[in-house]
Amino acid sequence: MTIRLDRTGLVAGHRNPEAATWAAEMSTYLTEKLGMSTTWGVEVGGPVGTMHWYTDFADMAELEAGLGKSMTDAGYIELIARAADLFIEGRTEDSIIYIM
Repeated sequence: MTIRLDRTGLVAGHRNPEAATWAAEMSTYLTEKLGMSTTWGVEVGGPVGTMHWYTDFADMAELEAGLGKSMTDAGYIELIARAADLFIEGRTEDSIIYIM
């Protein structure tokens, strides 16, 4: 069984091009620097400007370890800070999905 973390964020205003550049950079950082293979995409339908990041983990222990690693990684923290005005505050959500 695989555990998928699906993080969504709603882009602020007309910042889609900048947010897309940032999303690609974040996905690359998570994959290459933190070893958490992450892809991203833009929702078609639903609220316009919703972006998703998908990271798969072998189990809940790996997910917890990955989240712990990211919360203490200086590069990740800096990337999050750079996105402060790209996304609407309070409109970022995480879903944890068991993939059968």
